[in-house]
Amino acid sequence: MKNGISVLINTFNEEKNIQNCLESVKWADEIILVDMYSDDETVNIAKKYTDKIYFFEKCGYADPARNFALEKANCNWILVVDADELVPIALKNRLLKIAENDLADVVLIPRMNFVFGHLFKFTGSGPLQDAQLRFFKKGYMAFSPAIHQIYNINNDARIFKIDKENESFIHFAYVSVEQWIEKMDRYSTIEANNVFNDIKTNITFKGLFIKSLKNFIKKYFIQKGYKEGEFGFLWILLELAYFNISYIKLKLMEKFDTLNPEEKIRDEYQQITKKILDEYNKS
Repeated sequence: MKNGISVLINTFNEEKNIQNCLESVKWADEIILVDMYSDDETVNIAKKYTDKIYFFEKCGYADPARNFALEKANCNWILVVDADELVPIALKNRLLKIAENDLADVVLIPRMNFVFGHLFKFTGSGPLQDAQLRFFKKGYMAFSPAIHQIYNINNDARIFKIDKENESFIHFAYVSVEQWIEKMDRYSTIEANNVFNDIKTNITFKGLFIKSLKNFIKKYFIQKGYKEGEFGFLWILLELAYFNISYIKLKLMEKFDTLNPEEKIRDEYQQITKKILDEYNKS
């Protein structure tokens, strides 16, 4: 479909978000939804908006399923939207103009991030700081299976960045600290698994320390996180905690040579316990 737009959405248990998301993209020529076998009402809600619903094995994060969704798309233009995002009319109109006038091959879209009810302007999460590669011509970009959406872009692609805040995604990232902790725990395990399985380059303690320090300087000073006040400072610390926790999990996997060090640690504790209790039996 020439200049048509396929919207790709990957989901798992998104019943609280998916309807609002779909309402904001129902103007598209095609909606492709790839679900990881949700056990809530996500799929039933999505059926009201599209019959192009597919399933992908549950793997804890969306990235491995993005190329699968891309393969299902029939339109020339692809718009990737997460279930906790909205596409305002101003952004829709800009994307249609880009497609109709062939202004680019790959488009960076700004994103307004709401975290715990706070709209970020800085720390790298401000609209014009957090640009997402989410709109592109089919054939000009593909996805990596690694977490956090690492993209493969054709060398000859014309890349365009939208530079107006009102033409941003609206992203309701986290409602509660508990939601962030749950996702951090899940994603940090996946990060550590990927490194352990050599999907990503290995990291060292020195490298982690330097990366953490550079990230803090970048987010707090260069990207003006200090303007967010106390909230901005604490949010940067939470982001750094994610990388540190991923590193700790990796080190445990390497130490016990398994993706599930908990079992070996419990065995080790049990041996210590047996030794202590045996002393009672001998007394």
